[in-house]
Amino acid sequence: MTQSPLPNIDTSKKKAIFLEYILSRKKALALHLLTAFFMLILPLMTLAVCEMIVRSYLWMPFTHWTGEYTKRFALNMVMILALYNIFYILPRRLYMMMSVLLSGFLIIFAIANKIKLELRNSPITIGDLALSKELKGLEQPIDINTMAIIISAAAILLVLIGIYLVPRFKDRWILKAGVFVLSIAAWAVIWTGFPISPMAKVQFENTYWRLELGTMRNGLIGNFILMAKQGQIQPPKGYSKDTVKSIGEKYQPASPQQPAVKPNVIYIMSEAFTDPLHFRKEHFTADPIPNFHRLYDESLHGTMYSPEFGGGTANVEFEALTGLSRQFLPDNVVAYQQFVKHPLPSVAYALRDAGYHTTAVHAFYNWYYQRQSVYKMLGFQQFISGEFMDLEHVNGSGYGYPKDKHMTDTILQQLDRTDGPDFIHAVSLEAHQSYQPLQDSKFLQKGTLPEKTRTYLNRYTELIHSVDNELGRLINEVKKRPEPTILIFFGDHYPTFSSNDLVYGKQGTKIANNMLNDYDDFITTHSVPYFIWKSEGNQSQQLNLSPNQFSALSLKMAGVKGNNVTAILDNLREQEKSVIPYAKFKKEIGSPSKEMLDLKLIQYDLLHGKRYSVDTTANMNVHPDKSYFLGEMKQMELQSLSTKGNAYVMEVHGAPKYTKLVDQDGGITRVIWRGSKDDTAIFTVSKASIHAKEKYRFVVFDSTHKELKSTKPFIIKK
Repeated sequence: MTQSPLPNIDTSKKKAIFLEYILSRKKALALHLLTAFFMLILPLMTLAVCEMIVRSYLWMPFTHWTGEYTKRFALNMVMILALYNIFYILPRRLYMMMSVLLSGFLIIFAIANKIKLELRNSPITIGDLALSKELKGLEQPIDINTMAIIISAAAILLVLIGIYLVPRFKDRWILKAGVFVLSIAAWAVIWTGFPISPMAKVQFENTYWRLELGTMRNGLIGNFILMAKQGQIQPPKGYSKDTVKSIGEKYQPASPQQPAVKPNVIYIMSEAFTDPLHFRKEHFTADPIPNFHRLYDESLHGTMYSPEFGGGTANVEFEALTGLSRQFLPDNVVAYQQFVKHPLPSVAYALRDAGYHTTAVHAFYNWYYQRQSVYKMLGFQQFISGEFMDLEHVNGSGYGYPKDKHMTDTILQQLDRTDGPDFIHAVSLEAHQSYQPLQDSKFLQKGTLPEKTRTYLNRYTELIHSVDNELGRLINEVKKRPEPTILIFFGDHYPTFSSNDLVYGKQGTKIANNMLNDYDDFITTHSVPYFIWKSEGNQSQQLNLSPNQFSALSLKMAGVKGNNVTAILDNLREQEKSVIPYAKFKKEIGSPSKEMLDLKLIQYDLLHGKRYSVDTTANMNVHPDKSYFLGEMKQMELQSLSTKGNAYVMEVHGAPKYTKLVDQDGGITRVIWRGSKDDTAIFTVSKASIHAKEKYRFVVFDSTHKELKSTKPFIIKK
């Protein structure tokens, strides 16, 4: 039996089939390459673009970051790859569209971070619900390029249309499911830290004192996730609108007896201040802080249990101004940076509503700890930062921190500048670390301590002695003025040294051998002395407290009605429970009282919750001052212009020492500060450096070259 021949296929048809096969293979290969682009290349390109956007403001270029912090960069790559490929489970075209939209969103997020970094020197955190809300009310307008937005939106639309035209191809669902599960698992491990913590493995830094450093070192996405993890606050048991309302009804602030004359109220939070004699008196030849000891003995005084050690200044400040407690927040966070996103009831609001002018004073950068924006939300009308002081040396010039002399001068000038009562909250800097060894001090004996320990304490003690001299000068000057005054003086925390064991531990003074894990040693290094002095009716009395009690005490002494928070604090003091226990040592402290639990619930509501309590009573419903301003004067203006030899002499009202003369093109012309009198600075500038018919302005810049204040443009006629 013969086999029938194969069908005779036309050669042209064979060629067509072969070409179709080759074309289909090419399409498949192209589609696989396109898919690989969306799975790998697009996420990594987006990461690079986002980092370059924010790093155009930061001080570490993208290539420097990838080289110096390679492991952190690698974890950021894992994060973004896992983020994109969670969507790989979707049909191919939809996955590609989602990837493009995600890239657009992340780039917008990077731009928003750059804007916030420029304005506030801080990246966006999980608490920033929207950039528009975060930037609302800022004096400096944001330049939004409408045309760039339209072009970008059109480009994204064209890409999406192009993706829609991609031919359909059979999806490999087992592969898609595997990639999806792997991506979800990666994020689960990153978020929970179980069974290992990738962030800990690559040594992510928690730069809570300056959040922009975290973005610079950890990466934009990595640092945002780190802060989001730390910012997770669970509602206290029983949190609801009805519960908050009942607490508000339960704790009603009393109406204290008002004095005949409203006293000035001054807070001085002294950087790293504690009594050097706490390091044991036998090591000292003389008392380095006689003014403090005299005022301490004759006033309301005691131990303030600081929630911080060696840093975290703003958290102590947060307690003292709001009455809320650091103990109800996670470790290694700063409330100013991460949680103060809305106006909060404070001692400043209460005093402002009672007719006080409220001023914050700090000789450092205005942007540090986001104080510029936080102070406004806490009820201050004015903030005099270091940029507006006639400092001996500009901040960051390598000469150390400003002396307390500048803070004292500013406080006294502010008292004289206003007609009514003042509330002045001043944060000092002089005793800030680092404490470089100093060979000799007239206050410490030789031979009773190891030499390295003594040299550390020499430096610290000399700084604290200078702080004490300024405290004495301030009190003497206040006494000369007719207005009564209440002064609350306290340190923020104990100092930290490059070797704490050499100072505190067995190798040094032996006052705290295990300050992290031993309860007694922990308390020793968190117990800071304070006093509340009154120019009239001052009496010696002892009271140990947490710094949040300062708000309630100062209002009571000034005869000003408080709010629900201060009412809880008053209740705690009446029960002799004026100290909020340390969360770290619950066993040693015992269970929190009902009042503490109520305060915790109100604090959650104000910082993290629905803010039901702001509607409970009028004194909790607070509004920032619309006329809030930086500097000593609301306006800065050129008052006079004259000639003297080869120079122009210009008197500028409200201008500080380091004000710049800027031409219409942004160039800076050298001027010489000749001094200030009656809030007016005198500058000279060479005639040869001035261009005719060109407009000039005097401008105050901060360290990020952001304009803080300026005069109106003027022309110098030759």
